[in-house]
Amino acid sequence: MSLILSIIGRQKIEAAVDPFDDRWYGGAASQSIAGVNVSADTALKLSTVWACVTLLAETVATLPLVVYQQASDGKQRATNHPLYSVLHDQPNQTQTAFEFWLMMMAHLLLRGNAYAFILPGARGFADQLEPIHPDAVAVEKLENGRLRYLVQQKDGTRKPYTQDDIFHLRGLSLDGVTGVSVIRYARDTVGLGMAAEHYGSRFFRNDSRPGGVLQTDKKLTPDAANRLKVGWESAHSGGNQHRVAVLEEGMKWQQIAIAPQDAQYLETREFQAEDVCRWFRVPPHMVGLTSKATSWGSGIEQ
Repeated sequence: MSLILSIIGRQKIEAAVDPFDDRWYGGAASQSIAGVNVSADTALKLSTVWACVTLLAETVATLPLVVYQQASDGKQRATNHPLYSVLHDQPNQTQTAFEFWLMMMAHLLLRGNAYAFILPGARGFADQLEPIHPDAVAVEKLENGRLRYLVQQKDGTRKPYTQDDIFHLRGLSLDGVTGVSVIRYARDTVGLGMAAEHYGSRFFRNDSRPGGVLQTDKKLTPDAANRLKVGWESAHSGGNQHRVAVLEEGMKWQQIAIAPQDAQYLETREFQAEDVCRWFRVPPHMVGLTSKATSWGSGIEQ
């Protein structure tokens, strides 16, 4: 069996789920073909997903969001505009502009949408932008063409809001209403990467080697064979690995070689990491994948 098949096992078919089902408000995961449950939150446990999301989100969050106005000599900062301090300085009472846009970009990258309440106050009609978790929002398009947002409340009910009440950032959209989640479409790619990581954890837990065989010409009873197995593991596992073994009465130890598909493990992980980068359109070297640095002309430095 190849390494890929040994990692993913049998394929499993997932039933269609109503997008307005309550399961979406809990951030429920979807099972990948690899048999691993993948959601926007669990995908972040894969280092390449984390690196891509934080790279893009932090880069955008560090860019100053400035409101300009036309001037005779071109343009100038509209520091007196009511939205200037909201967008550039502090969108709400608990977050700086960097923290707010970092969160919004993370929501956008992982779920395809980012939402915030538009709250009026001292600074005008948009005094505060309070972020909303995307898993708590469902969007409907009304007959008049406007959008209605159903936001999950703490008591489990859904409260409707108009599009004038909600600041909505959407990524790539197929219907013009909501953006699509990269993680949803990359579910099998991310799931295979997570499965390979779990496979490697189990592999290295066994000292990166499979077991071996104790051989003897003598006939052992089941009880004797079991005692021999337990005694050997106790003497040569854990902190006792690689200690000198003393074999008696013609007994021999034969190490089982590592299968070729296990030796391909690192290549599989590297390919999956590069595949995740393709989904987020991030050059691999930007997230620490430098084994193929020469693919960029004269190298990363150039």
